[in-house]
Amino acid sequence: MTKLFSPPNHWFYMMFFRQITRKIRHAVLTRRTTVACLSLMGTVIEIAGCAAPEYTAPLLPVFMQHPVPVPVATGGVVPPQAVIPSAPLPAERQDISLDAAVRWALDADPQIRAGLENIHQAEADLITAGLLPNPGFSTGGSLMALDRTFTVNRQGGPPQFDAGVSFPVDWFLFGKRAAAVIAAEKGVDVAAAGFSDLVRRRIAGTISAFYDVLEAQSTLELANEDLNNLSELEKITANRVELGGVGTVELDRVRLSIFSSRREVRTREVALEASLSRLRAFLGYTDSAPLTIQGSLDIASPPPPLLPEAAFAVAEENRPDLIALRSQVAQAAAGVQMEEKKAYPQVTPRVGYTRQFQEKAIGYPDANSWGIGVDMTVPLFDRNQGNIAKAKSAKVQSELNLNAQMVNLRAEIDQAVKAYESAYQVLTTDDPGQLEAARNVRDKIRAAYELGGKTLMEVLDAQRTYRETYKLHIAGRSNYWHSLYGLNAALGKQVLQ
Repeated sequence: MTKLFSPPNHWFYMMFFRQITRKIRHAVLTRRTTVACLSLMGTVIEIAGCAAPEYTAPLLPVFMQHPVPVPVATGGVVPPQAVIPSAPLPAERQDISLDAAVRWALDADPQIRAGLENIHQAEADLITAGLLPNPGFSTGGSLMALDRTFTVNRQGGPPQFDAGVSFPVDWFLFGKRAAAVIAAEKGVDVAAAGFSDLVRRRIAGTISAFYDVLEAQSTLELANEDLNNLSELEKITANRVELGGVGTVELDRVRLSIFSSRREVRTREVALEASLSRLRAFLGYTDSAPLTIQGSLDIASPPPPLLPEAAFAVAEENRPDLIALRSQVAQAAAGVQMEEKKAYPQVTPRVGYTRQFQEKAIGYPDANSWGIGVDMTVPLFDRNQGNIAKAKSAKVQSELNLNAQMVNLRAEIDQAVKAYESAYQVLTTDDPGQLEAARNVRDKIRAAYELGGKTLMEVLDAQRTYRETYKLHIAGRSNYWHSLYGLNAALGKQVLQ
């Protein structure tokens, strides 16, 4: 365990009190006591070496981005997502690819912008922890005449004027300030890791919303295609009714199918608008500006699945929420040390100047004098026992939270790996000619129906088979992309591409 404070050696004491004595002698000789006292406090600060703390936060894994160090107020670095412009998205930005959607979400997502303030607040706590205590100044008069005037014959007093300066040093002697700074630094680590995890989850949500839109667009196109095919079938059936080849009941049956297909089109339109609204929320849009999605569900060459153990090892190293919990454990341990340091007494040295007005009161010349002393609390009863016990409990709690998250992570990784394996198997075992075969069967049966060689039920059955096959085709590719990026998000790193 790193010691926050090691007692100064005899050389330090000698140099410390030598400079104090020099300042006091200077005050007595020059009688500029107030200025000398302030100079004395400056000497104490200089000897203590109390510069403002500078802290560099560790670089964190950044999901879907290349980490570039960015300086912040305290001299540390945070992930590049912390650099968020204040300008809203232009209204003319409507054509969106996946990369553009991720970039715009980082720029304008209000939840990311709000999460960034947690880092700013942690940095402010670090600044507060590193501030030196303010010196104290006191002044007053005493032994002044109350019911009669002091004279040589009727002596009293003599009246005197006192001025003093005090400055606490227990923050230095017992390492209280150093412990507070270390705890605040760990707080910056926690905030930075928590922000990185927020970015990971929001990016994953943006990608999921993007592919939801692509899936909704594809299913809407399928619904419109099905409606057009049924409309053509209605014309064919109407011609056959006029020629007397079939009865009007078949025309009514086709029209019922068209009504059902129109309802399906309206349902898919509503689903597409809901997906676009969800994507707009990630992109920071506050209105219903039209968006054009540039993308496809097509897959070139799917990468093979990962082994669960290998995936868990990657997640354990790169997941920001785990890093945040580990930082919370370190912060809790630093909090225990900080509370233990607070149990030490408060020590406040003071030095003062006194002017005695003796000439009128007792017949002696007025005199200047000085004094020095130390005020110190005696921790007999209150030794910060409650806060120390609370800090130790918080440390145990943070360790248990870390263990619980490890258990949840294992289940999450196993589920994500299995989901990707399933999507991969469906994709690789799916006959690429199945959809084309269903389309050819539909077209041939419809052509035969037009010539009177097939029944209406056979045509509708071929149409339904094609529709269901196409739906499975769309769902399989959409599930693949969702599971791929879902696994990447669970790992905290883009492993599968």
